[in-house]
Amino acid sequence: MARTKEFDEDTVLDKARDLFWERGYHATSIQDLEAYLGISRSSLYRFFGGKRELYDRTLARYQEENFQLLRRQLGHTKNLKADLTNLLLATARQYSPDCAALAKGCYLVNATTEMANACSRALDFVADNRERFVDIVVELLAAAQRRGELDPQADPKPLANYLFLCYNGLQVVVQTRVDRNDLVATVTHIVDALPWTDPA
Repeated sequence: MARTKEFDEDTVLDKARDLFWERGYHATSIQDLEAYLGISRSSLYRFFGGKRELYDRTLARYQEENFQLLRRQLGHTKNLKADLTNLLLATARQYSPDCAALAKGCYLVNATTEMANACSRALDFVADNRERFVDIVVELLAAAQRRGELDPQADPKPLANYLFLCYNGLQVVVQTRVDRNDLVATVTHIVDALPWTDPA
């Protein structure tokens, strides 16, 4: 008879994400996962396939949640300039008092800096993540053009790539104990650089 799970899978994935986020993939051992998740090594391998497979699933879960959040944050007011400003301000103001760097940054960005240069599978994942992010933002920029909010002659693709670079750059820099007021001031310049029809 097949053995049933004695844990909630979503809870385990969220806890595993938190541990990997705090320590990084390489610094997190199977023993660490057993202790933190409260499941045995045999259950971890049986239901998740192993440490790397578990890590990949946490990344995929976080990615989907992040894209849903991105669409909600940038698509609900029909004022893309204000929505972008609020998204980037929230990123610049990140603060995690229990974190040595005072901010955790983005789980996917942290995975990029740790894994992409040494692992082709991770590189494929983060490359796909960039493409999906850009596609979403291209849609939102095009909608802003149709509303008359953004210059209709502007090409949305390079603008979306620009915003991807700025957003992910903020996620890294915010972990360097930079003065948050400096980052907040920078956000205004990031958003103002786009070709809005009404620059006010």
